[in-house]
Amino acid sequence: MDLVQAAFQRLGVSIPDTRTLSLLATLVCLILTIPLAVMFHFSARPRIQHLKVYHERVLILGASTEKGVGEALALQYARRGCRDLILVGRNLQGLEAVKRRCIEQAKEGEEWDMSDEAPGDEAKAKHESRIHCIAADCSKPEDVDRLRKQVSAKFKGLDTLHICFGVSALLPLLGVAGVDPVRPTDGQSATKVHPDQSGLEAVSLAVTSASNINVSATAICLAAFLPMLQTTSLHPAIVLISSAAALFATPTRSIYAATKSAQLSLFRSLAIESLAHSESTASRRAKVRFLAMCPGTIATSFRHSAVDFDPAKSDMPQDLAWVKGEKMLTPNDVAEKTIFAVDRYATGTITLPRFYAFATWIDKVFPSFIARQARKKYAY
Repeated sequence: MDLVQAAFQRLGVSIPDTRTLSLLATLVCLILTIPLAVMFHFSARPRIQHLKVYHERVLILGASTEKGVGEALALQYARRGCRDLILVGRNLQGLEAVKRRCIEQAKEGEEWDMSDEAPGDEAKAKHESRIHCIAADCSKPEDVDRLRKQVSAKFKGLDTLHICFGVSALLPLLGVAGVDPVRPTDGQSATKVHPDQSGLEAVSLAVTSASNINVSATAICLAAFLPMLQTTSLHPAIVLISSAAALFATPTRSIYAATKSAQLSLFRSLAIESLAHSESTASRRAKVRFLAMCPGTIATSFRHSAVDFDPAKSDMPQDLAWVKGEKMLTPNDVAEKTIFAVDRYATGTITLPRFYAFATWIDKVFPSFIARQARKKYAY
């Protein structure tokens, strides 16, 4: 208090009484505490306080693509030491390669060493026994049923499910039909205006193929694993790696955007349906937190999964998001932000970059502006 009074004297200000000084000191302490409290709130991970990371059972559907979001998630979960990490994809060889990289990350992880409950050194060395590969096609009910039974029998349930699989579509709708006047496809006649039967069949095939993976497979997996999450975990979570294309009308991505929008709508609707399951006194099921991540362009090879394009016949179509070096997200960025959001009990939809959330509001009141930006981005 003497120091405070001396400071007032130096400033040539009349010295307040002791009570006023105490109130001022309290106010200063509160002002300094508020930023710290805000920082703590936005950096806290309450889920890991209730579900320790070394007890978590994680299933990643779509983990076999090299340098994809599924692999990035797997590497981060392996590094922090989850109890069981189950990698699923159609390509077993790709899964095994991801598993090897996961084992390398697990050896460098810190969570095992930080916990008093973690296994000893001998158990820590057996990372291979914690990371599992299961080949399955998630669009096939028989494969998903087999996968569900394996997970139930071996791991006795799940805590976290990540749905990362999907296919893209790169052409405008008339481009799929072979009559696009802006970007004519190879072999397309310059005078051809109306699509023939083969063009309409190509449209039907592209829509069916994209829907089969992006919508149907998602529905199958949700139906298979939601009851397991509800009945075997106290803090279950389901994460869908969706796309910003599900939120905005996107030129040259009409088929892809349509199926991703349907997928996101399915996911959000099921989230509401599941609330009734947890509130029912008869079912006694845990509340599942549904989180949809909607990232913009990610620097991956995802474009090569396009259902409406044959790379053997022509070059990959170029758009400004790829050619002019738009700042793209990395799989690691998406994986890191996804896991952080799950640890914070986040639900609903999260856009990446974050300003896309603001763009969705602009789209409601000024859609022509967003349409112009989309046309500029994809040069169409």
